[in-house]
Amino acid sequence: MIFTRILQTSILFVLTLALIVPLQSCGPEAGEREGISEGATPETVRVRIPADPTRLNPMLSRSGYASQIENNIFMYLLDHDPQTLEFVPMLAKDHPEVEDGEIIDGNKTRAFTFEIREVAEWPDGRPVVADDYIFTLKAALNPKVPASSWRGFLQHLRRVEVDPNNKRKFTVMVDADYLHGIEVAAGFPIYPKHIYDPRGLMRHLELEQLFNYEEGSLDDREENALASFAELFTSATYSSEMVKGAGPYRLVNFESGQRITLERKEDWWGEEIFRPGPLRIHYLIIPDQAVTLSGLKDGSIDIASELPPRYFRELKNDDNFADRFDFHTPPLFQIYYFVLNNQDPILRNRKVRRALAHMTDLDFVIDEIMGGFAIPAPTVVHPNKEEFNSSLKPIKYSISKADSLLTLAGWTDSDGDGIRDKDTDSGPMDLQLTIDVSSGEIGQNLALLMRETGERIGVDFNIRTREFRLIREDMMNREYQMTPLVLRQSLSLPDLKQNWHTDSRAPAGNNLSLYSNPVADSLMTRIRMEENPEALKSLYREVQEIIFEDQPVIMLVAPTERVVVNSRLQLITSAKRPGYFEGMAQLREVEF
Repeated sequence: MIFTRILQTSILFVLTLALIVPLQSCGPEAGEREGISEGATPETVRVRIPADPTRLNPMLSRSGYASQIENNIFMYLLDHDPQTLEFVPMLAKDHPEVEDGEIIDGNKTRAFTFEIREVAEWPDGRPVVADDYIFTLKAALNPKVPASSWRGFLQHLRRVEVDPNNKRKFTVMVDADYLHGIEVAAGFPIYPKHIYDPRGLMRHLELEQLFNYEEGSLDDREENALASFAELFTSATYSSEMVKGAGPYRLVNFESGQRITLERKEDWWGEEIFRPGPLRIHYLIIPDQAVTLSGLKDGSIDIASELPPRYFRELKNDDNFADRFDFHTPPLFQIYYFVLNNQDPILRNRKVRRALAHMTDLDFVIDEIMGGFAIPAPTVVHPNKEEFNSSLKPIKYSISKADSLLTLAGWTDSDGDGIRDKDTDSGPMDLQLTIDVSSGEIGQNLALLMRETGERIGVDFNIRTREFRLIREDMMNREYQMTPLVLRQSLSLPDLKQNWHTDSRAPAGNNLSLYSNPVADSLMTRIRMEENPEALKSLYREVQEIIFEDQPVIMLVAPTERVVVNSRLQLITSAKRPGYFEGMAQLREVEF
């Protein structure tokens, strides 16, 4: 994503969206990549992505690769600068004016007043105005549009008021007690109303009707308008052809499963404000890692990430190759961990959960499974964040401690069959645990490591490989025992309430471990309200200590990305996903 030349000061209320994803074919083979080197000029950048984005529509797409491409086409009011990670103006002229808002439905609000840049315009030259912002909200809140993640994100937004004297100026009111109010108000791509709703289907619906929508709350004409718009908006046309935004690039080609091409707009309105990137970007869809390796070596790929550690090391140690490419390992705001069902008859005991943590060899995970591209992550806050409690150290790998804890919890091998057992209210029970895992290599290896350790200590682990969709359903229904996951954190303040508060326990929220501690709950609620930076840090430290001691999950490691880039390019890498920014790539000056 492009970024502003003039860096602005950071603000307090920025978002940490915690996403839960599984740990992790076929694309064109090397001989089948027809035209893959097409346009291999100094002003063209060829980026390998491992999977087909399927569609380019930020509200509908579910792929990180789609978001990567969309962020060069669409723009936000404010966005995170990839170098400073500060939240800086993009479409907005400046940071918003912030003041106390109105009382709405008995709730206090905070009011953010934005003004869109005068020069900001859509591809056809029309200005970006407040009505485009309101239209974007209407589209997201339309219950017929499959955008539930956006609606969840926007649930704390209460009202939008446009300045009657300035069509580019408007005020957004958000729940005052929500930690990430500024992100709710400014942290999403803006759509051009006249392009995505050319028939004006949404114009007669007011935002308030959609904020308060319930089945039967609209008349038939309004319901039909919602349905007609949703049908148009979700069509292939608006996902692979008519993809228009205020950003520096336009979509010129979408070949599903093959490539997607963007070109920089001529006379783009932002050229004097933002840093211009390459004239053309080809996204080459290549799932196969061996084909990717071959493409890097033969020069048909300029940028590739997510390389297996062994390939990354192979390229870096190849003198012929290393002279032509640069190697980057930016940190990622992700944590790999085992989620445990704290209501399971076996796992509800803290001693058992701590024993499982002692059974996890983190050195092996980092050195062998992650190939050295990870660091320990002992708490629910990423170790590179300021809010991280550095006094909390990783649980040490110790079979003897695990043995002692399991014995204290009443688990012994009373019948000599090699599996620990225990008398319970419902009868004798063996210490058997099922690890649900998807097909991803890292998750599979973590499960295998746990099973091998279990064989040494009398814990019987059953590894069950299934589609993550099914695993997720069972977790939401509280019908699982343990599974390896990735906790993704955004660039701003961690909102721990989403994943660890009692009120967020599945299926109501993303507290998949079903963890519950009233003291931790109180601290997490106070974090959302606290504005004093030092007091906020203290609250974060305290709640991390409580969760650490309760051991609701097994925190493992924070990975680093592995990016290879042709040395003819100067590429900015960052902790911001996806870890690099092809839209900001510059040609490196070469002396002759």
